[in-house]
Amino acid sequence: MNHTRAQEYKHRPGRRLTVLAVTAVLAATGGTLATVPATAATSDSNETGATATTPAHATEAAPQEATVRFPQNSEIVSAGTTGFLSRTKGSTLEHRWTRYADGTSTVLPAAASVTGGVSDIVVAGDRMKIGDSRFLKVYDMAAPAAAPVEVHLDELGADYTFAGAIGRTLVFMVDMPEGGRQPHLVTVEGGSLDDRVVSGIPTGPCYFNAPAHASDTAVFGCRPPDGEAPATAVVDLASATVVSRHDVSGSPLALPKAAVSDTHVAWYESNASIFTIHVARRGTAERRQLKERAYGSDDFRLVGGWVTRFEPRAIDEAGGTNDSVSPPPPRPLVAESAETGETMELLMHASTSAPAPDGSLMVRGGTPEAGEGLYRVALGAKGKPEATMVAPTGQASTVTLLGTTVPAVLPGAQLTNGIDLSWDLSRGDAYVWVRLTHVRTGDQQSRRLADEGGTAARRTLGMRWDGMQLTGGSSRSAAPNGEYTWELTARPDDGIGPELRTGGRFTVTRPVGAHDYNDNGTPDVLVRDVDGLLVRVGMRASAAGEPLVHEGAFDVGPGWQVYDRMESVGNVAGTSVSDAIARDRSGVLWLYEGTGLGTKPFRTRKRIGGGWGIYDRLAGGSDLTDDGRADVVATDKAGILWLYSGTGNTNAPFSARKRIGGGWGIYNALTAVGNLAGAATGDLVARDKAGVLWLYLGKGDGTFASRTRIGAGWNTHAEIIGIGDGNGDGRSDLLALKRDPGGRHSSYFYAGTGDWRAPFKGAKGNGVLPGDLSYETGF
Repeated sequence: MNHTRAQEYKHRPGRRLTVLAVTAVLAATGGTLATVPATAATSDSNETGATATTPAHATEAAPQEATVRFPQNSEIVSAGTTGFLSRTKGSTLEHRWTRYADGTSTVLPAAASVTGGVSDIVVAGDRMKIGDSRFLKVYDMAAPAAAPVEVHLDELGADYTFAGAIGRTLVFMVDMPEGGRQPHLVTVEGGSLDDRVVSGIPTGPCYFNAPAHASDTAVFGCRPPDGEAPATAVVDLASATVVSRHDVSGSPLALPKAAVSDTHVAWYESNASIFTIHVARRGTAERRQLKERAYGSDDFRLVGGWVTRFEPRAIDEAGGTNDSVSPPPPRPLVAESAETGETMELLMHASTSAPAPDGSLMVRGGTPEAGEGLYRVALGAKGKPEATMVAPTGQASTVTLLGTTVPAVLPGAQLTNGIDLSWDLSRGDAYVWVRLTHVRTGDQQSRRLADEGGTAARRTLGMRWDGMQLTGGSSRSAAPNGEYTWELTARPDDGIGPELRTGGRFTVTRPVGAHDYNDNGTPDVLVRDVDGLLVRVGMRASAAGEPLVHEGAFDVGPGWQVYDRMESVGNVAGTSVSDAIARDRSGVLWLYEGTGLGTKPFRTRKRIGGGWGIYDRLAGGSDLTDDGRADVVATDKAGILWLYSGTGNTNAPFSARKRIGGGWGIYNALTAVGNLAGAATGDLVARDKAGVLWLYLGKGDGTFASRTRIGAGWNTHAEIIGIGDGNGDGRSDLLALKRDPGGRHSSYFYAGTGDWRAPFKGAKGNGVLPGDLSYETGF
């Protein structure tokens, strides 16, 4: 449409269009709609039927009680005289018209966008936003076999924009040459389009507001030129004339939100970030302010002189819903009197609403007593609004747990690459959260569950746990061993029915590692600085055969300078976590029993005994006697090797010593490396003073086979540590620490091969140990 034509419409209140060929504008090429029998109305409808009261506006020869179902997982779009339009939730949209009389439903052909308009008229557009559409199909659902009327907006004019439908009237906004937008009302009469300009509308740009509560009334928000107040204008569709105008004192940004009934009009006003609902009798200047919010998210309508609205979800400090913290509370439907301010709750929860032709309101929501479905809200005998069920979903209101894939025991190997956990629920339209808690530490992680498919009567919801500790942060370690609880909370999306709270337990188990001080299956290195501060350096595997990753340095505590020998010895105290021993400078040996807590890895020390000052080297952590307990070996100054078998008794962790052999004084480093040869018991690795590395394979009785040379050049390393299985491939590995002139230690990882003849792969550097201190020794 060109500007000349637009100017003509501005001066002429109405005109019947017969432009071009009417058949080009109204060509009925869409075919007929397929009516679905009531028994197959929805693909996910329940088998059992339910009785619903037929609304007063269903004037057909329908029984007072009929089996009408509201489609599950759907929302209300519009309501007419013969039925209602619903839309499925989710990425795959389906629009369905359901008749009040018998529950028969009709699935509309797929379209980019669909809307209704307080009548049996349904409009489908060719763009995702229907206001952007240039081609419309208009269906009369009271006559579903009739072909749709097609409207080509470009035939009307390039400056026509579809705004919505009310009754049998299509509302268009038309750009004016002098600026602003003017509303046009278009109806189909006798094969022609009757295009009428609204008279009495304020000058300046106008916006079509939310659908009116009466099929003969529209509401527009207009922003006149400077010097004039914005206004909410009520338009009578029959005469295309403004019949009530109400000035808006706040910002015009909220103009598109308004509602109207036969007696009242309500609109939003905004002042800075505060939004208020104002209501007035039509044709009067008096108004009442009903609602104040710090945001404008209320969806409000009018039923007579009562404003209905959905109470919004709670808002967190960041300005978003609190979905990331816990399931959101229901949004009740409340009504407030424009005359007295009385407030009443109509539904426990409501999600969408649509005005009906008789002035009532159709609401998707529910109550615990009547269940969920489509309700009709209308004025009762006492002049107050009442909610009556029209079409239940037929779905049970209770959410039940049908099953779960969470195992009772999770071996640590299953967590290496993460694990999928899932829960089967009886309802798919539930908001579900699971909280995992590590019992010993209290660490928690909460997560909303993702839908993994199912049917309307059953949904599988799951999460993938990455196998890492439950607390956040950039330095997360592998999840610790021990007992975990899971707590599931399921709240129906629509807030109808009781909330499900259930839970269970599972245990993560891994073998005790000689150097695992936070009980998560990955090794740690303990290092001491020159001032006696002991630090735990956390490590984890990056990939099989790859270097360990330093996860951070964590202070254990000061005062460790009193010891001249320290050693990780695995589990010698009978618990499920690793322990350490330390010898003070007077020769007394002390046991530090492990706690499994990375922040405080040791309990108070216990005295084992004196006389340990005769030993040059200590090595522990391997089971050398095949009894399931870690043992300790020591070399005295005469070069004799002694075995201290583990007892599992925290008060006396070692048996009396046993002489193994002599000649061990040639070595300046000794470490227990676990099983390198494939046998059931542990082995030893020793470095001589020339830097040659030797392997002693354990026989399982505390003695060793003849030594095997496995490498040279190891005298460049300050410490050689049998780290255990560091990279998660099931083989024992070696970690070496090299000290630079400044006292800093770099670590080098030697992955185990499983072949005793060449037990370690080449070195791969891990980098400098983290922390701000220069370390004196490590173990």
